[in-house]
Amino acid sequence: MKKTILVVEDFTSIRNFLCDTLERAGYATIATSNGNEAFGVLNNETISVDLVLSDYNMPECTGLELLNKIKGQTGTSKIPVIFLTTERDPEKMREAQKAGLAAWVKKPYKADTFFALIENAIVNGQ
Repeated sequence: MKKTILVVEDFTSIRNFLCDTLERAGYATIATSNGNEAFGVLNNETISVDLVLSDYNMPECTGLELLNKIKGQTGTSKIPVIFLTTERDPEKMREAQKAGLAAWVKKPYKADTFFALIENAIVNGQ
């Protein structure tokens, strides 16, 4: 059974590219444009998500706010979250890791490293 990745990215072209890339690699994807929309998907009991791949800087609900919501709720706290972002602030990175982030991937990314981090997070449930 395919693992499902929830892609959270406010730029449509990047969101579509990520979903296409992940689907070609054998994952199922669900696309959302912000953290609030993503959290709604995660709270839908008919949808099972194995990993959240999120941008950091988004309107309405940042990646960090989404991460805190996910890790703060019993039903979603075990879902691993990876940030894929241009954000480079070390303090933001530390704060996210402290909140339970599985990995921080900087754009542009190397495909082999990117997929290794995704698989590791899914397997280890971080």
